[in-house]
Formats: sequence, C-alpha cells, structure tokens
Amino acid sequence: MIFCNIDEEIEERLEYRTRFSDVIPSDFKLQRNGIAFISFDKEYISCVMSYRKTGRVATQVDRITFRFPIILEQKIKINDIIDYFSNNLKSHFQRQTENHITVLSEKVEKKFLSFFKESYPDLYDEIEELKLRLENNIPYYSHKAEEIIALEKDALNIVFKMFNFEESDLPVWSSNDDSAPFLNGYSHLTIREDPMINHDSQVFGDWSIEKQFVQGAVEFMKENQKITLMNVNRQPLEKTLGVDLLIYHHTFKSYIMIQYKRMVKENDQYIYRPNDSTYDSEIKRMIDFTQELSSQVNDSIENYRLNNELFYFKLCPARIENLNSKKMVSGMYIPLKLWTITLADKSTDGPKGGKQLSFKNTGRYFYNSQFINLAQNGWIGTRISDSDKITELIKSSIDSNNSLTIAKYELI
Repeated sequence: MIFCNIDEEIEERLEYRTRFSDVIPSDFKLQRNGIAFISFDKEYISCVMSYRKTGRVATQVDRITFRFPIILEQKIKINDIIDYFSNNLKSHFQRQTENHITVLSEKVEKKFLSFFKESYPDLYDEIEELKLRLENNIPYYSHKAEEIIALEKDALNIVFKMFNFEESDLPVWSSNDDSAPFLNGYSHLTIREDPMINHDSQVFGDWSIEKQFVQGAVEFMKENQKITLMNVNRQPLEKTLGVDLLIYHHTFKSYIMIQYKRMVKENDQYIYRPNDSTYDSEIKRMIDFTQELSSQVNDSIENYRLNNELFYFKLCPARIENLNSKKMVSGMYIPLKLWTITLADKSTDGPKGGKQLSFKNTGRYFYNSQFINLAQNGWIGTRISDSDKITELIKSSIDSNNSLTIAKYELI
C-alpha cells in the first residue's frame, strides 16, 4: 500500500480519464501491484486507486500505472489522519507521506486502514473491493470494454434492486478467462466470451441456481422469488455498440426495455447527442413497434398501468469508476414518448443547431429509485395483451450489435 503526492494537473485529467502513469526508480522497493492513496495538494486525500508496475521506460526507471479511481466526494484532511495516530506513529506517518511516492510501513498501514474503517466505512468497503479485484487478478480491459461491462452490471443491478435485493446480498464481482455458454440456444450465432456474466450468472449472493438452461439462461431463487437471467451478446465487448435490458415482470405479465446511452463530458457537463450511427434505425424500430401495442385496457387490477410504454432510455455519464463497485450507475431514465417531446423542444437545441441532452436541459426524467419503484410495482410497462408480441422484439434485438440482457422475475 502506498501514499502518493501527485501533480494537481492529474486531478483535472481524472475528470474524463480513468488512468494515468508516473515513473519510479527501478531499485524502488515496491510490490508489483497494490492500493494507492493520492493527494494533489499535500493537505487532502482526493482519491484512491489501484497501481501496477507496467514496465521499464528508461535506464533504471520504471513506469507505474494508476487505474480504477475512487474519487472522494468529500476529500479527507491529512491532518485528521495524523491526529488519529498514536504519538509513536505520528512522526512515522508524517515522514512517509512527505515524498512523491512512499510505501507505508506495516504498522502505519494497519493504523491507517483502521482510520478509514472507523471514520469512512463506505469508502473502506470500496477499498476492500479494490483489493479483492487485485487479488483475483481481474483482467485489464480497454475503456470501451470497461464501459460495456459497467452498463451490463448496472442492468443486472436494476433487476435485483427492482425486486427488493439488498446491496449486502451482492457479492464482489470478479472475472476470469473461462467462456460462458450464453448463446447455445441460438444456432445461427457464435458463442462469445462474456467475462462479466461468467461470474454473476453462477453466483449471486445467497441465491441458489435452480436450473441452468442450454441457452445460457440461469434461474436464481431466494425465499419465494425467482429471477431468470440470460445474456445474448453476440459481439466481443470491443465491438458491442451499446447495452439493452429487457425485463419481464411475471406477476403483472409486463415488459420494460431499457436502452443505455452514453453521455460525454463537454464544457464541464455531461451531454448526449442523438447522432449515433444506429440511432435513427433504433428510434424507427421503437416507434413502429409501439404502434403495434394494444390500446385496449382490460378491467383488472394486475393489468392497470399509469401508462403502457415499453421503451425507456437511460442516459449515463461516460465515467467508469471501480468496476467492482456495487453502486448503480447514476443517470436519467426517459420514456420514449417523453424522449421525442424533449428532443422536439427548443431547450435541447445545441449552440450549432444540433440536439443535445444534459442534466441541466432535460426537464423531466426518473432517478434510479423513482424508476425502480414504479417498475417493481407494475405501474409502468406493457399490458398483459401485449406480452406475446415481445418475441419479435427480442429476435430483432439479438440481431443488432447491442448487448442484450433478458431478465424474468416471478413469485413462486
């Protein structure tokens, strides 16, 4: 475990990048990888990252790469940590944190971590998850692959949050290089390795696998609840264009489909521009399919909806933090009808005539908790009479280049 005093320019780069590199003397006694606590001003700890020695860059000079930042919303004052130390360790800690990069001694490290465990328990849990990531030797992915994995994880998180799953039930995510047979049920598709589902489809808290289907779907059971998950990503992560989540609520015989869209940081705010290469065809397919949904309202309690919209967008900032994190990705949920109204409104006009959506100019949307509450109680989603029509939608989604996760929930 190391403590680093890093140039403050790096802090600005971390707003839109997830890694940076530095150099150390080759004879510097440092483990190959570990956890780094980083200060940009020698007064506060601003973030925690993993580090890895990544090779020689010059004679007697090695490169060290920092990744997976846990950005602290509330910076931690170093003097507060010093006050926590006993008198005999204070001077050791102060001396060890004066240099550019310093390896914390065993006694200092133990007391240092105790400070976080007592004063910042949530951050301490994230640090432990990051340590597990290193111990499990999780592969290093490109930013594109990390983004797809993060959104796939969020899609699963929505499902389990929707049906009263606690964060404490979720295990620490890990991955390996074994392939997972998700696509065996589709003979015209090629089975692809999906490192995220490989773990989460086998183990999820204290749920038990009731049955694993040839298609790659897996049933999880807990008490009187059952969730069936299937990932049908036909592309390698690097070639996957986006992520979709299709949820079937067995109690209300209702479907909801969420399409993720990536917001990019521009001028200190995250923005989504509807100019993806596949955007026009996606919207046309959604609108055409929506017109086929039944307008008939059956007089039954389970069939009542505030509206029967199927399609929702979730706009997410393109900022990937710790892939191990159990936290959901922040973002905006917007139903298709509101989406078209919002884009037609002048408030979403960009400075050069294009359209853009941001947290500032998007007047109405759902937060994670609002959306989950409506969906889990059957207030939104398709009506019973439309269930059979969704099969065609699933087929067309599988033929796209998006990662599609299908989830089914029922009480048993």
